[in-house]
Amino acid sequence: MDVAKTSMDVSPPREKISLPSYFAIFFLSAFFILGFLLPKGAMSLAIQIMIFSILAMAYDVSLGFTNQCSLGHSVFFGGGAYGIVFGILYLKIGVLPSLICSLLFGFVLALVTGVISVRLSEAYFVIMTAIFFAIFHLLAMDMTWLTGGDDGLTMSLAPISLGFAKFSLYDQRTNYFFVFVFLGLSYWVLNRMAQAPLGKVFISIRENEKRACFLGYNIFGYKLAAFVVSGVFSALSGGLYALTLRYSSADFFSFTWSILPVVWCLIGGLGTLAGSWIGVVLMSVFQYYVSAWWTYYLIIFGVIILVILRVSRKGIIGYLAGGR
Repeated sequence: MDVAKTSMDVSPPREKISLPSYFAIFFLSAFFILGFLLPKGAMSLAIQIMIFSILAMAYDVSLGFTNQCSLGHSVFFGGGAYGIVFGILYLKIGVLPSLICSLLFGFVLALVTGVISVRLSEAYFVIMTAIFFAIFHLLAMDMTWLTGGDDGLTMSLAPISLGFAKFSLYDQRTNYFFVFVFLGLSYWVLNRMAQAPLGKVFISIRENEKRACFLGYNIFGYKLAAFVVSGVFSALSGGLYALTLRYSSADFFSFTWSILPVVWCLIGGLGTLAGSWIGVVLMSVFQYYVSAWWTYYLIIFGVIILVILRVSRKGIIGYLAGGR
């Protein structure tokens, strides 16, 4: 009996669900239900929030997990947007194969820029990624024969065939759940990665890069891997955004798409994945509702950011979890 009792005592404990995971479950459940209830205007905003949430999670992999503050993520966002437009307009392939093109664009761009940038550290890394943003933005503006410049490129979407049924993304509710599925899949993949040994190494690099190096980890390789993963999911966000608008332009490479993810992650909480969604929701609500009655709504939003960071440097989720 004692032996049996001992064997029961040594069984591995169940892993506790973290606060960010609870929040992600609540967020996804709420948006699934809202997909059946929201009117058209609010549904457009919800679609945008879900797309930007993917971009926020992608950026959190770079900054929140490996402490790489990139100012060049607009390169991947814009690259993903043009990846799907090129696939549909020039390659004449369907929506889903074009989304794969977006991911490939993001992978190649992140790998090429990452091999150069990740070797640098701190301020030099930030400057180099900002240089890449400037280069690609200028190229997108000047190569109007390919990108359309400021005017951009528009596309028509063919129905998505899954064999047993066809779906048209021109139907707003179909588009809503299409984006919802990719948000759920993105969170699942990135959360699994964060909980895997790979994610633990990312966190160890963030906490003490020199110690991780002394333990024998290839710092450059792991930081490059995080940067590429971040770039691929940023491209997915850009592709979904272009798909929703049926349009892409050089503005998708603008500095805005490099700065906004930083703000989202700081508000919600770095290294939490789903915590960054809070920043997306707050920013979107201010942009669409508060701006309707006051043009300088960003002043209020800036004060809110300062208050949040003053109370907790780990953002809202970090504060609720008991950190400061």
